[in-house]
Amino acid sequence: MLRRQPLITLFWLLLSLGVAMPLLVLAWRGLGDLAILPRVLDLAGVSLLLALVGSLLCLGVGGGLAWLAFRARLQPGWDALLLPAYLVPPFVGALGFLYALQLVNLQPYGVGGILLAWTAHYAPVAYLLLRPALESRLAPLLIASEVHGVTGWKRVRALVPPLFPALVAAFGALYLTLLGNFGVPAVLGLPAQVYTLPTLAYARLFSPASPDPLGEAAAIGLLLGLLAVPALLLGSQPTGEPSPRLLQPRLGLAARIAFVLFALIAVVFPLVGLARRAFFNTFTGAFQPAFGAAWELPLVRLGLLNSLLLALLATALLLLLGLLLAPQRGALKRLRQVLDMHYLLPGTLLAIGLILLLAPTPVYATPWILLLAYLLNFAALMLRSMEAGLESGIERLVAVGKLFGLRHGWAWWKIGFPLLRPYLAAGVFLVLPLCLAELTLSAMLYAPGSETLGVAVLSALNGGLFREAAAIGLMLMALSLLLLLVPRRGVVG
Repeated sequence: MLRRQPLITLFWLLLSLGVAMPLLVLAWRGLGDLAILPRVLDLAGVSLLLALVGSLLCLGVGGGLAWLAFRARLQPGWDALLLPAYLVPPFVGALGFLYALQLVNLQPYGVGGILLAWTAHYAPVAYLLLRPALESRLAPLLIASEVHGVTGWKRVRALVPPLFPALVAAFGALYLTLLGNFGVPAVLGLPAQVYTLPTLAYARLFSPASPDPLGEAAAIGLLLGLLAVPALLLGSQPTGEPSPRLLQPRLGLAARIAFVLFALIAVVFPLVGLARRAFFNTFTGAFQPAFGAAWELPLVRLGLLNSLLLALLATALLLLLGLLLAPQRGALKRLRQVLDMHYLLPGTLLAIGLILLLAPTPVYATPWILLLAYLLNFAALMLRSMEAGLESGIERLVAVGKLFGLRHGWAWWKIGFPLLRPYLAAGVFLVLPLCLAELTLSAMLYAPGSETLGVAVLSALNGGLFREAAAIGLMLMALSLLLLLVPRRGVVG
């Protein structure tokens, strides 16, 4: 065993280097084009400020909903009012807000529209991250406060410090997500000349006027990575367990009203905007659905097929990977730690890195590079879900089966894998909608013939086909919401 240890260490070192290679290549190429950075520092400030403000808004709204649900002892069924906002692709939600705000004569473009769309989509993420922490950390303290009559500011001072690590971790996760978000700024920012670093990298990458598109995009990606690094140090989100039943419900009506109001603003309002533009003629107001015209666009049919195939294939491969590694918990955890870099860092870095790394190979400009990008970007999510299942004691039950004479593989087949089903479903629930909704990687890595449905939406908008874009958005929204039918457990991880 001692002789094998250096080989195992070498294997993990080489694997880590291989997984990190796109980022290493990006950093090397970006260092050669640092001269562009002084010209984009103002846009870096815009990206940083938007990500910070957006994270605080999402944390405030999602944390407030989590607190109300916690105090009201709301049943998990109420989460169904929040999950659609998360499942709807963010750029589709942005498109919905664009059309809905125009209906009420409000300016949809610019900073305000970006922050509104971000808050609507990512506040449920903050809710899902914070609700378990409230249950595990605050419930006992709250019961003790009620028993001993601690109220007002003293109660706040007792409850906030234990929650602070979870708040910091949730803020870090939101900041990283918003800093790398491409779809919402592309829909609501570019028409108003509001650039973020991801949209700027995209513009430079495809700019015919740039003397070195790849180098400039790599330098911008390097700057984006530097802005992301501090958030990587904020730690991981702790999990929670249900609180004791002794906790008395409070604020029940306020919690239910808040959940319904959020669903109306974050889901129904943009849905009305999309439906109004897709079903009715913009100029005459006549009922004239645009779905037929959208379906006639070759890019839409091809994009739908590619999106479904890529999402299903990536999810299936990651499921298979998780199942193969489940009996080897240590290897699963180490691989997840290796792959975390591509899940946590903005997708723009991975996209540019893969272009630099694979441009000389036959994989470039094919659907396979998109599949590879999806696998690298979302593998950690699936493996995290598997880890959550293994931490629930499944391995001990498998060991009991082996004590009663079951062979290792058969014990996992009969006991371990059936008990992992809820966590597999949770992994699918996390990965599949993200693959369907993915736009950053798709917009930067697609080639003719490998366009996704998100690329079709952007192409329709750029071509002035606003009603067709709304129709495509509704199609993608319907596909995403079908995932509410997937049984799930422990989707937070």
